[in-house]
Parts: sequence; C-alpha cells; structure tokens
Amino acid sequence: MPAPTIHDAIAHFQNGRLQESESIYLLLLQRQPDDVNALHFFGVLRAKQGRRDEAVQLIKRSLSLSPRNPDAWNNLGNVLLAGNDTKGAELAYTNATNQKPEYAEAWYNLANLLRQARRRDEAARCYQKVLALNPRFAGAYENIALLFLRIGRPDLAADTYRRWVAAEPANAIARHMAAAYSNSGTPQRADDEYVAKVFDRFADTFESTLANLNYAAPGLLVAALTELIPFAERKLDVLDAGCGTGLCGPLLRSTARKLVGVDLSAGMLAKARERGVYDELVEAELVTFMRARPRSYDVVISADTLVYFGALEEAMGATATALKPGGVLAFTLEAQPVGSPEKFRLNTSGRYSHSAEYARECLEAAGFTVLLIEGAVLRQERGADVLGHVVTARSSGAR
Repeated sequence: MPAPTIHDAIAHFQNGRLQESESIYLLLLQRQPDDVNALHFFGVLRAKQGRRDEAVQLIKRSLSLSPRNPDAWNNLGNVLLAGNDTKGAELAYTNATNQKPEYAEAWYNLANLLRQARRRDEAARCYQKVLALNPRFAGAYENIALLFLRIGRPDLAADTYRRWVAAEPANAIARHMAAAYSNSGTPQRADDEYVAKVFDRFADTFESTLANLNYAAPGLLVAALTELIPFAERKLDVLDAGCGTGLCGPLLRSTARKLVGVDLSAGMLAKARERGVYDELVEAELVTFMRARPRSYDVVISADTLVYFGALEEAMGATATALKPGGVLAFTLEAQPVGSPEKFRLNTSGRYSHSAEYARECLEAAGFTVLLIEGAVLRQERGADVLGHVVTARSSGAR
C-alpha cells in the first residue's frame, strides 16, 4: 500500500473525515517536521476541531519557514478573527492581499473585518476591490449593499442590487432584493429558493438576533389563541406553518395532541428539531404542504411567514383546505402605512407589508370568519418599531 500523502489528508478533511486526516498529518510531520504544507493544513484542521491555539501555532510555524504564502496568511487571519484577535487578523489578511493582489477571498475577509470594526469607507473600498476581481462574488454584493444602507445611501444599495442581478440573473437573493428596490415588476411572493437560502444561512444566529430586536410575534399570536382554544389539554392537531427554529413550538405544546412544523429551510428545521417538542417536522413549501393535507388541523399558526408573500389569496385558500371545520388560523403581517393605497408592497427589507383591509378581503374570500385584526409592534429594526397586524380567523369548513 502506498504511503499516504498530503493530498489524501486534504481529501479526508474535505469529506468530513477529520480523524483520518489528522492521522496522516501527524505521520507526515513525524517524518518531516518542517513540511510547510502539512503544518499549514494541519493548522486548518485543528481550527475545524476547535483547537484554535494549536491552529495558530501550526500556521505561524509554517509561515516562519515559508512567509510568502498568501493562502496561509488568509487562513491565519480566519483563525485569529475567530479568536477575536482583530489586529492580528487584519495584519494577516493584509499580508495575503499584498502578496497576491488578485486574491478576492482575502480582500473579502478583510472587508468583513473592517465593516465589523465600523471602518466603513475602508470596508466599502475592499468590497469594491472584490467585485472588480470577481463580478460574481455574491457575498460582496450583499454586504456592500447592507453597508450602504447602514451609512444612509439606499441609492447606492439599489445600484448594487441591480449590478448583482445583472451579473448573476439566476441568483434568487439578487433577484428578490433588486425587485425590492425597483418601482416595477414586484413579484407576487418571495421565491422559494430565496427564502431557503436566507434562512439556512441565518439559522445559527436567528434566535440571538431576534432576541436583540425584542421579537414579539410568537407571544402575540399565542396570547390571541388563548382566547380561542383550550391550552393544557393536548387535544388539538396544530400546524406551525413556517416554523423556523421552532420559537412557537414550546408555547403550543400544551394545546397540541399532534404538533407539526413545516418550513423551507433545512437549517432552521434542524434547530427546531433540537427543541424536541414537535411530533413531525417537514421541509416543504407551505402552500403545497397544506393543500396535500386537507382537513387535518384544528389550528394553523404562522408567525412572520406571510411577510414573504405579497398576494395572500393562494396562502389563505390553502390554509382553509388544511383546517378542519371550525378550525382557527392565527398569523402576523407587517403593516402598510395608514392611508397607503396599496394592498401590499415589497419593502427594501426584502419582506412584504399588507393593509388590514386586504388581509380581511383575502380571508373572507377563502371562507374564513375574521375574529381579530389588531395592530401590534412585532420587533424593533434599526432603532424603530416594526408595526404589524395580529390576525385570527375561523374556518367555515365549507371547502
């Protein structure tokens, strides 16, 4: 059998076989302690294993032997930044870009560091450098657009989204956000791929982010439901439509004989599964899912999911199909400004807002009796209240 090589170690690492990769690196370094590539990539492996101090030592040793290695400098920057050594990380990324000026990934990492440090002009220049080197670098478009919004330049953000969709017309996030900044061609709802991508990426930080925004939608909906259904009796079949990480789940468990969650994002469902409160979790588009389960649920709850629908007719019809006769629907919407002539609009947040009158119209057309449409503050965003509607309705069961 031929002796294992560094290529074998890298292949094991890329396929998640960390123990096998580690064994090869240890063997290689036992044979040749100054193997700069083995030192570098073993450091990357140690970082993946959470052994950050060892990772730094290994990569620095590699660089002491071969300092002109932009990939090693970039990886050192990543490890140092993960350990909150921003000065060390900035120096490492700068070394990487000095040695390899066309290194888009290192420029991007440096830009992110500078943005987090609120050095916004420098960050913008680095993002622009990334896009000059790679016009299809999606993360740079998105981050520079958010940076422009942060400094009060929505015009530059709009231009960035237009350039992004021109460079990547098939990118769902680019298409959706370009539409959000356009005065024409508003889609009837967010693309499924857009929703899945955004929330897969957001899954790990979703709850901590919302906690900082005083997110209130689940509590508001459950409070409204307490006036309509029995709690603490586990009698009802409940669907959490767009369940996300499962924030509504613990609040609903005491009323549910069977608690089902459906969401487009596999990442969010993985977090919901960790709660251990759902009887079933399904990765699916919720309208299709509800149509496939007629008269299955006593309650459908949807917290901040219909904000990714503009037109509500299809969703209301599907919900009426999924509910048992006399079943209850509870959901939130973001509110259109009072006096707005539009039934709904796509906002620069990427979410839709709706008028209360339009919500009532769609519910009644789907055979619901409207029980409540009440104004509420759903969260804070950029220092301001996000106003919304808390809505409850009862199905006639005619469908």
